[in-house]
Amino acid sequence: MMNKLAIILLGLSVSIGANAAVWMWTDAEGEVNYSDYPEVAHAVLVEIESSPTDRAAVAAQRRETIALERERQKGDRLRRESDAEDGAQQKQDREMAEKNCERSKEIYDTYYNAPRLYKPTADGGREFLSSEETDALRAKAKASIDEWCG
Repeated sequence: MMNKLAIILLGLSVSIGANAAVWMWTDAEGEVNYSDYPEVAHAVLVEIESSPTDRAAVAAQRRETIALERERQKGDRLRRESDAEDGAQQKQDREMAEKNCERSKEIYDTYYNAPRLYKPTADGGREFLSSEETDALRAKAKASIDEWCG
């Protein structure tokens, strides 16, 4: 009989602790305070509603969160791969521009330092260019330098 009474009292004390009251008040500095007992006369009892956890809903939400995180990580990975490809393409473009710049400078130097410019003929001979044609080729070579070398 005594054991049954102890179990009932223990059960009541646990249920009372689970439904403990929460009191709220604002102090002189304007800060809101909460406590399990009223410390001032103007404290207000706060009603706290609780309900059992829906384990299936929590599990579904967790699965959704994990799926969203995986998608975010996949997007990040794809973006990094794309950035790496873009970086490789930019490097290749930069190297090509440097080569074209150097080649343009070589051509310009050749056109500028040559005593006379010519174009080959079909029979293996040379047709020398006029001053105007030479100036035009030099201008074209200079424009190529400006284009590739910046």
